[in-house]
Amino acid sequence: MHALHAKVEATDCPPVGRWGRAHGGLTVGQWCARWHFRRHAFHVGLILLAVTMPCLLALVWFHGDTLHADNEALQGRKRALTQLEAMLDDVHAAADGAMPLVEGRCADVIDALRVRAAVVPQVRSLLLAREGVVYCSTLFGDVSASPASFWPNHEALALIDGNAVTPDRPLLLYRSTQGSQQVIAVVDALNVWQGGAAEDAAGRMTWRVADMQIGSDGRLQPGRAGQMNDASVTASSRYPMAVASTSFAGRPALSGSLFRVPILLALLAGIPAGYLAHLFLQRRHGLPTELERAIQKGEFIPYYQPLVHAADMEWAGLEVLARWGHPSRGLLAPDSFMPSLEQTELILPMTAQLMEQAAVELADMLPLLPASFHVSFNITPAHLTGRWLPEQCQRFLAAFPPGRVSLVLELTEREAVDADAAVHAVLDEVRRMGVRIALDDFGVGHSNLGHLQELRADRLKIDRGFVARLVAPGRMTPILRTILDLAERMDLDVVAEGVETWTQADALARHGVTLLQGYLFARPLASADLASVLVRPPGPRRARGEGVLADSQVADPER
Repeated sequence: MHALHAKVEATDCPPVGRWGRAHGGLTVGQWCARWHFRRHAFHVGLILLAVTMPCLLALVWFHGDTLHADNEALQGRKRALTQLEAMLDDVHAAADGAMPLVEGRCADVIDALRVRAAVVPQVRSLLLAREGVVYCSTLFGDVSASPASFWPNHEALALIDGNAVTPDRPLLLYRSTQGSQQVIAVVDALNVWQGGAAEDAAGRMTWRVADMQIGSDGRLQPGRAGQMNDASVTASSRYPMAVASTSFAGRPALSGSLFRVPILLALLAGIPAGYLAHLFLQRRHGLPTELERAIQKGEFIPYYQPLVHAADMEWAGLEVLARWGHPSRGLLAPDSFMPSLEQTELILPMTAQLMEQAAVELADMLPLLPASFHVSFNITPAHLTGRWLPEQCQRFLAAFPPGRVSLVLELTEREAVDADAAVHAVLDEVRRMGVRIALDDFGVGHSNLGHLQELRADRLKIDRGFVARLVAPGRMTPILRTILDLAERMDLDVVAEGVETWTQADALARHGVTLLQGYLFARPLASADLASVLVRPPGPRRARGEGVLADSQVADPER
């Protein structure tokens, strides 16, 4: 018995029967071997359970998260589709309302047709067609063209790359037909999609019309025809279009696939998975954090682009533009940070810093500024809430002797302005300080006749795209002529930006443009270079030959 117990203890086996036989008639050695195997299997099972439990938990979480993501994406598609259908309802009403005009000659109905196009913000132009020929346009008057020359399909809706007026902006065509008569509405698709329907999608949805689609990046590309019934696609029951989800929160979205298996297996890595999550979050939230840090460090700096009087080519004022002096990437243009700023409340402290710094720098060079010199800043609809804007305007004007410098606020309408009582109260208060309101990039984005009347603007700023099409002094485009006639009737100042040639400057001056701005006279300048430019008048010899001190690092559109 002692020898037996010694063997049992030495082999670390479980207790055996009283006669030295293991249970089931096995010898001690056989029993120990089986027990070791079972213990090893138990240990392996515990390890596998410990390893697989996080995967199982992650799978349950991921499944729930995917369902939540699918639901959010579905609701986002429904919201976008509702806005698109509401927009098309307005366009449909405008087209149907213009249908009686098809029976008349273009010269007789063009004025009424232009009025119908002007009162609907989304409509850029209306075309009349009968017997398969387009014969009248709100932009060009009498024309003669076949709809098949620009209409890619036989549907009531179509997406095209652009036209002669806006070749770089996708357009939506809507066709209303009664027998052989047609009214075609041309809509700025990029403005409708980015400025309204997809503003909360942030790159996660596309707008499909027939075999073309447009994402929030503004690029038009072939769609996936015949796949309108996908789980990630919500089709309209009223119009031949759909909204499709592309991605959600940086993950491949909305359908289960083996692509997610490596993500679950990455949980086994623990620390590497946490590191990857850190990189993901840093990438996703890095820019807003950087912008907040930049504001705290005062890295946003004002650049100045002077304007001249069209009548005498003397300095008239300047526009203050934002630049980011990034500590590692150098001087950054607005396109790299302004869209993110406009989507957050950070646009307010950035603008405040810009106005404060500009007030200090311009006050130091006050003797160089001509009489009635104006300074303009860009604002967005976000600036028109609360007491923020009047207080900032008051601080800026207080830096100068009364009446020495006037302030202009240029409203950039990438988002629609809800001109309610609170907005009117803010605008009325700043007007009492002598501040003037300008609509920036008029004719593009949300700037339209309705906003011109609601906001009671003092000045229009013509988008550079219209100025670029002036290739000869006498060849004024119809839409630009319409804007200038409208400004003259409403007694509004007109600023033309993007002036790069003397042909453009001469043509604009002859047609009543008040102020000119562009590289022909000066590029955006740092404060150190601005003083040396203002001491000399912007004469023809200097502009044509010597030029001005330029910001060679940043040659991007003004902001």
